[in-house]
Amino acid sequence: MNLFKNKSKTFKNLFSINLKRASLFYFLKLVRVKDSRDKLAVGFACGSMVSFTPFIGFHFFLAVIFAYILRGNIVASLIGTFIGNPFTFPFIWIFIYKVGNIFFKNDQNFSFELTFQSLFQQGYDILIPMLIGSLIVSIPIWLISYYTVKFMMLSFKKRKV
Repeated sequence: MNLFKNKSKTFKNLFSINLKRASLFYFLKLVRVKDSRDKLAVGFACGSMVSFTPFIGFHFFLAVIFAYILRGNIVASLIGTFIGNPFTFPFIWIFIYKVGNIFFKNDQNFSFELTFQSLFQQGYDILIPMLIGSLIVSIPIWLISYYTVKFMMLSFKKRKV
């Protein structure tokens, strides 16, 4: 008996299947939360917005704070933070760094070494453009996430009924 009968499934196919399954899983978790569509969409948008900040390790905390301030659903905000994950963080960080660099006008072309001394000396040269970029990118991300989740929930509810 051959355990590897289906050799046509490549890593790319398996990754896309798992990504679709995970997305559907979290969307169904979001739909099953008992709250209004607006509160769920606001909460999810807060979580996805916070994922576009360089404050890794504080995303859950910041998502809860923003959801509380905007009166969104806190559970939905925690689900929204899964937009930022180990697969998307490198792309998010490069994107917000480049956007921040446009507005920060950081003209330095520095080489980054991974030593304690270089982290303390050049850390702000990376962090400041990332902060500025995340402030600029976060508002459109919030709006896109809010309207996308609200539309998806409306269409899901119509299809279900």
